[in-house]
Amino acid sequence: MTREPHMLRRCLAIAASLLILAACSGDDEGGTASSSASTAPTSTATDTGSMTIQASVIGGNDYPRFSVDVPSNDWLPADDHFVLKHGADALGLSVWDVGKVPLDPCHWRKQFRQPGPTVDDLVEALATQRLRNATEPKAVTLAGYEGRYLELSVPADMRVSGDADFEGCDVMANGHLDFISWLGNDFGERYEQVAGQVDMLWILDVDGQRLVIDATYSPNTTKAERAELASIVQSLRFEDPSA
Repeated sequence: MTREPHMLRRCLAIAASLLILAACSGDDEGGTASSSASTAPTSTATDTGSMTIQASVIGGNDYPRFSVDVPSNDWLPADDHFVLKHGADALGLSVWDVGKVPLDPCHWRKQFRQPGPTVDDLVEALATQRLRNATEPKAVTLAGYEGRYLELSVPADMRVSGDADFEGCDVMANGHLDFISWLGNDFGERYEQVAGQVDMLWILDVDGQRLVIDATYSPNTTKAERAELASIVQSLRFEDPSA
């Protein structure tokens, strides 16, 4: 590679082959901030031959950790925040405490807004984002928690070069052209990686905390890989903080 991988390696120190999801803090002027320390990710074998991966919510507050079951060792934990399939352009899962949301993920400068505190407030902010072609939100239950589900996509005709640089989008302080879905609450920037990328979002009320499960895939992933991702989502569970 000709330069440091965009944001993810610099902020999260994930191996370059795993750079498919994004998290690094930033604001609407393209600034950055350091992340807080986190517990090392863990993975353990299950009786069925699958692996269980534990990881942390992306954001600046205290949250319950979560775990998922993955079907093979091609799925790996990264930086205690991501569950990724090795070798895919964009295929993985992360959990977010979403803070600000831009009205336009491409022309985001001075366009960030703080949604209200409820699940429906965030659903409205994401569903009305420009360029995202949101599906109709619907009621859903995941991991025993109620919320809403919708899908967002990146326009398939956008031109992307280098390290997730979207032609015509606003320029970050580091020179990259980010297509930004949202900022984490106090920590984390969710930028997209490829044209046509899809984010399947479960927005849940987890014991009074609004959290977003983001399962993302690129257009070149296979039907089998997407089925694996869907099964991983359905295995998600949050730790009981009182246990």
